[in-house]
Amino acid sequence: MDYVFSTATNSDAAGIFALYRSMIGRPGCTWSEEYPAFELIERDIRTGSLYILKDSKERLIAAAAAGPDNELEDFEWKPRHPCELARIAVAIPCQNKGVGSYLLKQVIAAVKARGFDGIRMLVYVNNPSALALYDKYGFKRLDIVHMYGYDFYRYEMVFQ
Repeated sequence: MDYVFSTATNSDAAGIFALYRSMIGRPGCTWSEEYPAFELIERDIRTGSLYILKDSKERLIAAAAAGPDNELEDFEWKPRHPCELARIAVAIPCQNKGVGSYLLKQVIAAVKARGFDGIRMLVYVNNPSALALYDKYGFKRLDIVHMYGYDFYRYEMVFQ
């Protein structure tokens, strides 16, 4: 299948919000009615940090935020100017079909082009699909931190 990768625009916001909401209650997902909020989507779009994937029929099938957030800056990281990768979602009918891998590869290329020297993120310890994806693509699993009422692995990738 052909995919179209791009940065999200305001016209994509409602679809992204619906995609995020469809993840609530899914295995491995810590999201709730409060998070992620629509305001985060708007902010990510404003900063050019929200990436989307559409299928050949222009249907939104995946989204990921990757930008200059400082939510994790109090931890020690190897990259000196990393982006934070968060709020990754793949539409339920598209899961386990390589869409997440495709999205991740495109996001990595995009943030490298924006001048980031790496990626930092948190991944819920009970999300085996996400853990397998990041391990497969060479992210380094650092340790476990407790935040927002959950345990997360800290992951990083340093660009060469």
